[in-house]
Amino acid sequence: MEIRRLRYFVRIAEDGSLTKAAGVLRIAQPALSRQIRLLEEELGIALFNRTARGMQLTEEGEYLRGSVAGPLRALELALQNVRSFSAHIEGNFTIGMPSSIGEILARPLVLRMNAEFPNIKLRIVEGLTGSLGDWLGRGMLDFALLEEATNDDRLTDRELFSQRLMLVGSADSALTPDQTMTFEKAIRLPLILPTHHLGIRGVFDDTVTKLRAVANIRFEADACRLIKELAESGIGYGILPLGYFRREYEAGQLRYCGIVSPKLTLPTFLSHRTNNRSTLNRVEGMVLDTLTGMLKDLCMA
Repeated sequence: MEIRRLRYFVRIAEDGSLTKAAGVLRIAQPALSRQIRLLEEELGIALFNRTARGMQLTEEGEYLRGSVAGPLRALELALQNVRSFSAHIEGNFTIGMPSSIGEILARPLVLRMNAEFPNIKLRIVEGLTGSLGDWLGRGMLDFALLEEATNDDRLTDRELFSQRLMLVGSADSALTPDQTMTFEKAIRLPLILPTHHLGIRGVFDDTVTKLRAVANIRFEADACRLIKELAESGIGYGILPLGYFRREYEAGQLRYCGIVSPKLTLPTFLSHRTNNRSTLNRVEGMVLDTLTGMLKDLCMA
C-alpha cells in the first residue's frame, strides 16, 4: 500500500471536499479521485459516501482516519527533520534528459534541489536518448533520465516508472479517454512520431514489426512540444504518454484515447555510471526518490 494514497485520504477527510483537497495537494481532481478509488479497491471497502454536500466518511473511513492520521504526521515530521542533513551534502553534478521529459520535469526538479540541497550545483542537459546514453558512458553526465535502458555494462539503469502510450488528437477529434482504439486501426491514421528510433519510436517500431503492419507516418518531429502543436492543429495524431500532454488535455487543447491490441508502454529509467563518487551516490538516492514521486503524480490517471 502506498503511503501517498493514505496522505491523500486524510487530506480529503479533513477538508470534506475532493475539489478543495485537490487544490491543496496541487493534483488534478480526476487523478486524486482515481487514487482514492484505488485505495478503496485495495482495502475492499468504501471510505467515503459521495454526496452533493461533499465527501463524507463511512464508518470504516472514520476508523481508518483515526488510525493513520497520527502516524502519518509523525512520518512527515521525521522526513522534515532528516532533510536538515541535506545541507551537509555538497558537490556539482549534471543530469541529462530528453526534451520530452525535460519539458515536464526539469523545472520542478531544479526547484526541489534548490530548496532541499542548497549546496549542490545542478546542471541539466537535454538531448536524444541515444546521445544521452553515450555522454553518460563517456563521463560527460552524472545521471540521465532515459526512455530506454542503456544496456551498457559501465552503467546502472533503474526503471522509475512505465507509462501507457495514448493516441493524441486535436480538440476537434472524436477521441475520448473512456474509449480505446486498436493499434492496427490507429496506425492507419496520419501519425506524427519522433524521428529517432529509441524511446517512443522504438516501442512503436517494435510493435509494427511484430504485427508485420504498415504505418501511415505523415510527419516526424523529435521535439515533444512540436508533436503536440501539430496534433493540436489537426493535421495528424501523436502517440505520447499522458504525462507528456496532461496540461494541454486539461486545458481542452488536445483529446486522447487508449491504444489496445496491444497496449504500448514507455519506461523511464534513471541511469548513472556504476563507479559514481560516494557523494553523488547519496545525491542519487534523493534524485531517485524525487523523480519517482514526480512521475507517479504525473502519471496517476
